[in-house]
Amino acid sequence: MAVHQDPPRSPSPDDALEFFADSLESLYDHHMPAKGDPLALFTYSPPSSSSRPEPLTVRLPPQQVNELFAHFVWNASLRMADALAEGRLRVEGEQVIELGAGAGIPGLVAARMGASRVVLSDYDDPLLIANLRDNISLAFSDSPAARERIRAVGHSWGERDSLEAVLAANSPSTSPFPHILLADTLWYSSGHSLLLSSLQHLLARTATARIHICAGFHSGRATVRSFLKKAEKVGFVRRGEWEEVGVDGRRRKWGWDVQGEEGEWEEKEDASERNKWVVEGDLGWSEDALREGEQARVEQ
Repeated sequence: MAVHQDPPRSPSPDDALEFFADSLESLYDHHMPAKGDPLALFTYSPPSSSSRPEPLTVRLPPQQVNELFAHFVWNASLRMADALAEGRLRVEGEQVIELGAGAGIPGLVAARMGASRVVLSDYDDPLLIANLRDNISLAFSDSPAARERIRAVGHSWGERDSLEAVLAANSPSTSPFPHILLADTLWYSSGHSLLLSSLQHLLARTATARIHICAGFHSGRATVRSFLKKAEKVGFVRRGEWEEVGVDGRRRKWGWDVQGEEGEWEEKEDASERNKWVVEGDLGWSEDALREGEQARVEQ
């Protein structure tokens, strides 16, 4: 008797997400680069060197929101919050958007550090965005003025329709942002092109505008390197020093593991050691992209 077999199916982005979900324990090995439980309260305590050491409490989102793992607080988001709290990443008086915000800790710290407008954005799921709005109230319960400067808006990367809603949240200017925060948003390589599409519309076309990145390596350094190559092709280049930061505070220059004149690279650490590190750095517009933007404005 013949046995029916379904034809082989090509891997899809959803397959990659399912594999990642099923492989959490093996990928993280001995070091889990995330903390917290779904719907639990989580308190972020800034470093003692911070000028504003008061803790900030948020509630983590519910689990299984599009399998995006937003219900964890990732090490990269805490390191970005530290950079903001310590003033190494300065946003006072500036307009800021955090993409892939999850619980919104870096964006909320940016508001605490004096950003004039903060937009918290993540996948356009009602439960996820409602939780972000609740966290604005929770983090600034005694400051109505601060709450007025913060908005939570859903945006699925690459979707033009919701881009308008994101820009509208940057009221009263409704213009692109001079600062974009990306904390642990690069792990999913299939989403890189969609993310870059949104970044091209959301970053102000100025020489000083910056995309601030802090990324973990739980899906490998190759994933971060791949994003940077794709970013360069659409007009974003690295600005300033890029460094890896360890859980113990050690720092080393990004690219320490590149060898040879051809820039050859291979992963030198196992998953357990790799997950103890994140990379910090900024992207800005290339000179060519700035010229193209200026020409487009002249022609309008």
